[in-house]
Amino acid sequence: MLTPMTNTSYIERYFKVLLLLATVSLVLVLPYTCLWLHQSGDVAVERVVAAQAAGEFVVFGSGVSQDFVDYKLRLYEAVKPEIATVGSSRVMQFRASSFRRTFVNVGGVAGNLAVLRSTLNAMLAVHKPKAVILGLDFWWFMPQWHTDPFKEEPTTSGSYNYGFENLKKPWTWLFEGKISPAEIVAPLLGIFRKTRYGIMAQQTDDGFGPDGSWYYTAEITGRSRPFDYRFEDTLKQARYGIKSFYRARPDQEGPNLEHLDAFAEIYCRLRARGIATFVFIAPLSERVLNVMHQSKQGYSHLFALRNALLERGIDVLDFTDPRSLGSDDCEFVDGFHGGEVTYDRILRAMADRWPALLSYVNMERLDVVIRDWKGHALVADERLTGSPETDFMHWGCPKQRPVNPDRKCTE
Repeated sequence: MLTPMTNTSYIERYFKVLLLLATVSLVLVLPYTCLWLHQSGDVAVERVVAAQAAGEFVVFGSGVSQDFVDYKLRLYEAVKPEIATVGSSRVMQFRASSFRRTFVNVGGVAGNLAVLRSTLNAMLAVHKPKAVILGLDFWWFMPQWHTDPFKEEPTTSGSYNYGFENLKKPWTWLFEGKISPAEIVAPLLGIFRKTRYGIMAQQTDDGFGPDGSWYYTAEITGRSRPFDYRFEDTLKQARYGIKSFYRARPDQEGPNLEHLDAFAEIYCRLRARGIATFVFIAPLSERVLNVMHQSKQGYSHLFALRNALLERGIDVLDFTDPRSLGSDDCEFVDGFHGGEVTYDRILRAMADRWPALLSYVNMERLDVVIRDWKGHALVADERLTGSPETDFMHWGCPKQRPVNPDRKCTE
């Protein structure tokens, strides 16, 4: 006959069971979570950099952190490229295949002029390239965007570690439906791909390629709905003057003088160290640019930017209007990010303007891409995906793949 439990013994048993469950969790769940993060490649910066620097075609798209400056700087230090491109996400479509010399894309690391300076300082502390391509965002030259362009700001740092927050993420993603039950047991099934690091790259092939450039694979191949579908978000920013599309105040007649001086200081410092420096203003999609022209005075910090830089002795090319390159909205990933073909057009135009770039640039490859992949945002590469590009914005863009694409496109 069972003896009735007192309240005290019931509470003791309750906490013993709770302690047992917690112990089992620590013994089983914690190691499994570490195994999952290791095999998915979400916190594998060191392994990614080693593989990419060795020339392997691996893609890094982490779900743990989008703060990837640490990764970019490590890749740059490992490769020690002869030429690099630096700027915001709007320079991340330059590919190493477009260059004859070693190249690393350090795009996506600079959100304003102060961080651009600190990032370049961090780069030069470990290696001095022979040439740098700088892509400018027009909003950098507005005090509304960043008040003090001379402020000493550190580069943002990555968070790819086994901290408690990261250990929660696989289970959080499972409960949120971002990963499937099959994916949570992927280490047991052996279904994680060895050429993909990070759950984003595992799921969609989105991520950084071997040169640090970014692949928008899921959107371009129609596997996911574009975040900026039909440029709706960017057009909203331009129409209402919000986010990156702040409009100038009535007393502002162009880019801010202090911000121009700050960029001139960065430019001159690079040149003084013997680094060939090539500067361009990044393009906007045609639809977005048309909206901005309806409020031309509000965007004087863009439309007057090139002349203001030239007056300070900074040679710069202005690709704000993609039509000047022969590009159009079919080659854009969203309202203010041109795709790979548009950026090959930019590189071609820069090499035409500045012969000093010719020894770095693979002109034959650029001509093939511009000829064969007109209207595309991505040059097909079987190492990335076998899925073809679709008319992912539904603009009615023809996306016929070349019948006999030149093999140099994937070299």
